[in-house]
Amino acid sequence: MLELTTDKTAGVLEVTVDGDIDRADFEAAVKAIDELIAQHPRIKAVEVVRRIGKISPGLWWRDLNYTFSHLNKFGRCAVVTDKGWIGPLARFFAAVSHMEIRTFPMTDLEGARAWVRETSQ
Repeated sequence: MLELTTDKTAGVLEVTVDGDIDRADFEAAVKAIDELIAQHPRIKAVEVVRRIGKISPGLWWRDLNYTFSHLNKFGRCAVVTDKGWIGPLARFFAAVSHMEIRTFPMTDLEGARAWVRETSQ
């Protein structure tokens, strides 16, 4: 399941991952991102990863294609999780993109939200 909230004025997307992700979840996320990109040259994001469930192989492929074709549209991104393996993955994406990515523990969700909204990006 993906839960999405957007602040269209500030160009901020918040996505919470908590379980299985289906086609409707993916399409809703793409729509939210595209709407923000239409209004802002670069958007900011907070991704909260609680639990990653099943994702069909077809969606994995579509997600990777979409993500890599839109990397230059993201500025500052906060990844909030207690899953230790996600930090190195986030650092990889930071290295291959123009994004400024920082990881935060679940206990600092408000800190992540504040950091994303700082004026640096």
